[in-house]
Amino acid sequence: MRFLIFITCFLLISACSEQSQIVSDQNEIRQRENNDDLKSLSEEFSENIYQPHEDIVVAVGYGLANSILIIGEDENFVIDTMGGMETAERILNDFASYSDNPVTTIAYTHFHADHTLGAQVFLDRYPNLDVISHETTIEEFEKFFGIKRDIIGARSGKMFGLILQNKDKAESNGIGIKLEAGIDTPGYVRPNITFDETLSMQISGKKVDFYHAPGETDDQLFVWIEEMKALFPGDNIYKAFPNVYTIRGTSYRSFRSWYKSIEKMMSLEPEILVPSHGKPILGKEKIQNILGTYRDAIKYVHDQTMRYLNMGFSPTDASQMVRLPDNLSTDPYLFELYGTVEWSSRNLFNGYFGWFDGNPTNLYPFKESELNRRILELVSIDKIEEELQKAMNEEDYQWALYLSDIAEANNPDQNEYIGVKAQALKMLGSKAYNPNAISFYNSSAAEMTGELADVALIGDDDAKEHQLHQLNIDMFLDVMATRLDPSKVDGQKLDSLVYFKDLDQMWKLSINNSVFTYKVINDVQKTDVNMDSIAFKKLVSGSLNPIADILLTNQNADGERKREFLEFMALFRE
Repeated sequence: MRFLIFITCFLLISACSEQSQIVSDQNEIRQRENNDDLKSLSEEFSENIYQPHEDIVVAVGYGLANSILIIGEDENFVIDTMGGMETAERILNDFASYSDNPVTTIAYTHFHADHTLGAQVFLDRYPNLDVISHETTIEEFEKFFGIKRDIIGARSGKMFGLILQNKDKAESNGIGIKLEAGIDTPGYVRPNITFDETLSMQISGKKVDFYHAPGETDDQLFVWIEEMKALFPGDNIYKAFPNVYTIRGTSYRSFRSWYKSIEKMMSLEPEILVPSHGKPILGKEKIQNILGTYRDAIKYVHDQTMRYLNMGFSPTDASQMVRLPDNLSTDPYLFELYGTVEWSSRNLFNGYFGWFDGNPTNLYPFKESELNRRILELVSIDKIEEELQKAMNEEDYQWALYLSDIAEANNPDQNEYIGVKAQALKMLGSKAYNPNAISFYNSSAAEMTGELADVALIGDDDAKEHQLHQLNIDMFLDVMATRLDPSKVDGQKLDSLVYFKDLDQMWKLSINNSVFTYKVINDVQKTDVNMDSIAFKKLVSGSLNPIADILLTNQNADGERKREFLEFMALFRE
């Protein structure tokens, strides 16, 4: 036992020494004065059409992601549809110069907006279109654009710099230059062919295999066409360190699933690799090397993070100690220009162990405002302001952010420190290496100072009726549940019966114990209101006025208890 204790102490002491050096090195990676890597990467995303095979056409740089055309004997197949209808229309027109075959099939490699929101353009031109995805894609899409939308939407605007003036934008977003999602008209189409692990299809004379390959998302798939030796990996490989965690917010992305998916792709020995971001890659040996180093980097961060955690380091400390070895960190496909080692490492603890870091102080922590207030009771505001000025003078901008948050507790209603904090954020943005960090720092500063771009982003009111038809009604009901203020219904048990005429279904909407639930019921009862599901979706999304469009007319809904139904629905308005 004494020997084990000695060994443990020795390892901890050694790791502490190692930590000091690695954290210092890591700071150098976070901040590089001349970001030539980002400039070089931007060249990868200039708008262009590539043809790595006579039957493969790849549109790069039109938006954030690629759209890929597979030419068949008499019909065509498209992988990923861009992030909006206007961009998809341009691509579809440009594809026509390579083949005039109709597009009969499209596939989503995963649910993200930059891959799915242009699909309606293809459906409008080719009405008998099949849409393929993994079986979980519909649920993932509707969570992303439903209950998660408010937080992820705001953070995505910062991460991709959508709200920034051009002078403040990063040179690229790491995996592309232009994010059209949120600006173009959304045109998601719900998949009509889904699968679990694998799917094989004959598409115009070609055998096309689809494999579930969780990585950047759990619903990720890759496409394999054996006769071409062509692999289409979706977002499981791009020319930047993988986004094992994204700062806009995401469910846990499994390191293990990601590198196992890459190993599955390597086993096919592709000779053409066409990612969903960036240029195609040719050559079996080159592709195997790229996939292999990508796999190694993901596994290295996983293994070394666990090593430090098992040695007793906190999640934050462990994440700052992990650093790629030189042979990986100098690989152009692993530059930290999208994901980062530190963010990814921090996500591992969350995925394996959840929010509690093992420190009992954090079992029932203070609110941040309360903690800062108590610190101010120990240290005068004059001293905090003195240190804040010193931090700015010494270019210690991270410390300035901490001090600004503490000082803000002294005057929460009228923050006198916005200008200082905004300046610290701008300076951190100017020194950052990762474009997502650059954009988030600069966007946060711009929000504080009001220096925002004059750009119109697509909102609920802009959602077209065809888009609402593609979304399940459960998505809107789940959004309602997150809007219920318990103080409005404390102790009440409330029900509303809605007959959706187009679905021929009776739904019971209920509130009990301050919780909203819903279900389809079979027994026929007198309804409160009768309406098409599309009218209900419009009401929830705010594009129908409850008084003018529902209560005072029977055009969108009828029933003797419309007023009671609208009173019930009003409980879900903020």
